[in-house]
Amino acid sequence: MAGPLDDLAAAAGIEAYPAPLRAPPFRLSGLNGETASNAGFKGRVVLLSFWATWCPPCKAEFPSIERLQASFPASDFQVVAVAVSDSAESITRFLGNRPAPFPILLDADRKVTNDYRAAGIPVTYLLDRQGRLVAGKSGILTWDAPSVRALVEHLVKKGDS
Repeated sequence: MAGPLDDLAAAAGIEAYPAPLRAPPFRLSGLNGETASNAGFKGRVVLLSFWATWCPPCKAEFPSIERLQASFPASDFQVVAVAVSDSAESITRFLGNRPAPFPILLDADRKVTNDYRAAGIPVTYLLDRQGRLVAGKSGILTWDAPSVRALVEHLVKKGDS
């Protein structure tokens, strides 16, 4: 029997998982050399996006991901972008030398990308406040669409899946 998460995810074009999955741990460097891990984002709903500046669909969906982040308080919802085989210089150029709108982490050796089975980018996952994978999407999506915002809002309000 489908629940609210399943229905909202289906409406948004995102696959809800039958049960929350343990997210592989990661520790990556960010654009400014700072290190971040997925443990640091627990307590918030996370949109974990595997992307790259050399990927046209990734670049096309980036503005909608920025708008989605801007529509929720960072204390409740956090976009985390994992740049796959990309460089800080390319990302800085892509951003037009403006600050990153959310953490952008560098996965030069694709270890984290492989751990998350993000074959072919963009690949994006939604994690609940406990840091568990609850839904995912392979391919481009308009991330600030009302249906996606409703799904994120559900996760933020519910606190879990």
